Amino acid sequence: MKKFFSLCVIFVLFGFALFAEQNYLVRAVSGKVTYREKDGTWSPVKVGMRMTDSMKVATGLNSTMVVVSGAENSIVILPLKTGSLKDVVAYSTDNNLMKNVALKN
Repeated sequence: MKKFFSLCVIFVLFGFALFAEQNYLVRAVSGKVTYREKDGTWSPVKVGMRMTDSMKVATGLNSTMVVVSGAENSIVILPLKTGSLKDVVAYSTDNNLMKNVALKN
């Protein structure tokens, strides 16, 4: 019974960790980079801000943003990207991986 209870607790804790929002720290901003506030207005992103997956962001022409995940991985958000931070980071990560693979070949 104790093993079963322990196993259930482990699964519940793993489930919470799996669905937790990812937090990011903004390390650098170049050009016009904005985020959508809860009231719907767009405000400039500033270095040192903490952002979550669900926040909407937009990078302008010739604009970039560098964010750091909890694992200290730097991710560069490219120009002309709009969407939730989760989607924009996933797009940037996929493109960086493809560039790295192309460079190795």
